[in-house]
Amino acid sequence: MGFQLLKLLPQLGLLAIFWWCGNLIHQKFSLPISSGILGMFLLLICLFAGWVKLEQVALGANAVLAELVLFFVPIVVAVVQYKQLFLTEGWQIVVSIGIGTMLVMLSTSLTIHYTYRLKKYWHVRKRLQHRMH
Repeated sequence: MGFQLLKLLPQLGLLAIFWWCGNLIHQKFSLPISSGILGMFLLLICLFAGWVKLEQVALGANAVLAELVLFFVPIVVAVVQYKQLFLTEGWQIVVSIGIGTMLVMLSTSLTIHYTYRLKKYWHVRKRLQHRMH
C-alpha cells in the first residue's frame, strides 16, 4: 500500500499540473471550454508527443476515475437546491442529461477503443523494430 501511494501522489500531482495549465489557458484567453478539458487536451498532446509516458499518469488517472462518482455529488445538491426549477423545467433537464450522458458514454467508449488499438499497434510496431535490429 505504501509503495502504491508513493507512485500515486506524483501522478496525481502531474494530472493536477495539467489541470492548472488548462486553468491558466482558460483564464488568459477566456475560452468557453472548461479548465479540465483544456488540461486533458494538453496531456493528450504531451502523450502523443512522447513528453509524458502513459506509465507516468496511468495509476493516477485510474484512481481519479475510480472516485468519479464523488464528482457528481454537487449536481445532486444543486437539484435539491433548485427544486422549483426542476419541477417546472425538469423534463428538459432530464432529456439534456440523458442525451449528454449517452454522448459522453459513446465518446468515452470510442476513445478507449481507439486508444487500446493505438497502444496495441505501437506495441506490435516496437516488437517488429526490435526483431529487425
